[in-house]
Amino acid sequence: MSLFAWTPFFEPLPFVQGSWLWLLVPLIVGISMMYKAIRVETTDGYFRAVAVMSVQVLLAFAGLALGFFLLVQLVVPLLPAGM
Repeated sequence: MSLFAWTPFFEPLPFVQGSWLWLLVPLIVGISMMYKAIRVETTDGYFRAVAVMSVQVLLAFAGLALGFFLLVQLVVPLLPAGM
């Protein structure tokens, strides 16, 4: 497959499929940087604020993933089948 013939919405990149979840980290850091650049009044604690927000968002994603995992593994099997 040539890179020039790649159509992004019709066929995904072949080397990203196994590790696409790791692309969330730079996305979260970038969004945190843009958000804090608008919201912070002074630039004294900018990078600390970006780091704190990035960690908070990553922990929120991890908590949601754990919650959904427990829901699917523990609660869904207890539901009656064939409703």
